[in-house]
Amino acid sequence: MAVPGSSRVYYGSTVAYNTSRSAPLLCGDRQLHETLMRLTGSEEDVLGSSVDADENLSDEATQYIRKKIASTRETAIAYCKHTNTDFVIVEGGATGPTFNPKDLTTGFAVLAVAGRQTDHSEPELLAQTIVYSDTADREANMRLYADSAAELCLEVLSRKPSDASTRHVSVDNTVTAEKYQDCFDRSSHLRSDESVMNEMQNDANAKHVVLRGTDQVLFASKDQLLLPTYADLNEDRALLNDIQGAMLKRIFVGRLGSSQTPIFALALPEDTEVQSHEAHFANTRSHGAFLNPIHNELAMTATALVNWQKSNKYCPVTGTPLEYIHGGTCARSTNTEDRPVLHWPRQDPSIIVLVENQASTHALLARSPRHPSYLYTCIAGFVEAGETFESAVLRETNEEVGVTVDDDSIQYIYSQPWPFPRSCMIGMHARAREIGLPSINIDPNELVDAQWFDKEVIYQATVETDRLGAVMDPKVVEDQKAKGLWGGKLLVPAKGVLARTLIDKWLK
Repeated sequence: MAVPGSSRVYYGSTVAYNTSRSAPLLCGDRQLHETLMRLTGSEEDVLGSSVDADENLSDEATQYIRKKIASTRETAIAYCKHTNTDFVIVEGGATGPTFNPKDLTTGFAVLAVAGRQTDHSEPELLAQTIVYSDTADREANMRLYADSAAELCLEVLSRKPSDASTRHVSVDNTVTAEKYQDCFDRSSHLRSDESVMNEMQNDANAKHVVLRGTDQVLFASKDQLLLPTYADLNEDRALLNDIQGAMLKRIFVGRLGSSQTPIFALALPEDTEVQSHEAHFANTRSHGAFLNPIHNELAMTATALVNWQKSNKYCPVTGTPLEYIHGGTCARSTNTEDRPVLHWPRQDPSIIVLVENQASTHALLARSPRHPSYLYTCIAGFVEAGETFESAVLRETNEEVGVTVDDDSIQYIYSQPWPFPRSCMIGMHARAREIGLPSINIDPNELVDAQWFDKEVIYQATVETDRLGAVMDPKVVEDQKAKGLWGGKLLVPAKGVLARTLIDKWLK
């Protein structure tokens, strides 16, 4: 993964370079492994694909690309079959800066999408494309291939079932950028470039995710943040006294859209007010789920960075004060005697698990002291040092509700950043080991209540939750009660929150 400090070479995926040593990674499919080992790069290898290497390439380069065409095709189909998924996308190519064959001087990637036309049909090749780059820059090519893969997936998913066919497309960076105008680029590779950071900080078009304290963000509407420029902020007289000092402590978040507009986190005091009738501060925890995906990521990232800086003032190694560098995304000890110690923002992994009974008719939901009396959600807890996610699921469900889950039933579903203050939620699904509805014995230090809820009851709770809105905010629900619009007893987290994602997946 492209995490600062973890790798200075690669910006992307895990790679099996040598097919002869990667048999265990190929779903245990001996036939697939043998097929890949037999590839020679001949015309026969590309039968079944409507793409082929560029005719202007050397024989050696042509054979190399043809191997990638065949291997991505066969691997995509095999993985779709073995993982029992609706579709699989496979990439194979070269990113640079060095190439083999030697006469390849710029990158390329073959992308193959395999999938099923119906729920019961066998996997087949749905699309395949070759992406040629005009650079040998590894990071630029990885970004290009990822954007091209997303484009190919969207194109396949938008087809009618009868449209399944392969195509050959060459994509460049400019075209890709224009098609993803709202993309968010964290630009981690630019953070350590002081001149670039200074240039972006002085950019009059730079925009800001504005925080009040550490848990409220400035909204423009229910699903969008207000992202003001410095000039926009100066127009609000209520903000004038607060923004001058805050601007000096801005934190670089990334760049937005095809214009690559710099985005910064701007932390204002907790008593800050705005004069605009449209803009308003809202609690990120209860209202962030309603933001569109890009703005949700901006809000969560800005919140995480601001919380990190506020809670990390001194170096835990040297005890000296920290100074913030790399656009505020890295902290450095100020000791002068020894080599400075660097620190980066951290996330603490926490599991959150939906536990069902063996018959899949009921799910175990709980209420913690911090939640309103009507709000029940999934079991959650921190992953301890040296513990796997699966072990954390076993421990937390046993400790918090006294229920034992079946080890073999535990499955990873999704993840979600939860910077309150610095968690990353790992969404899991599990099934109780006992038959029936196992007895519940809650830990009163962690929970107020926990119950087995019938699937239909939970479904109705999701319907009511969607109708009411931000139910994690007690004021919203109390207002609906006062108007006589809701008088129930059970609500669940809103859409966009990982607990709700787990619940919805179970209901389906």
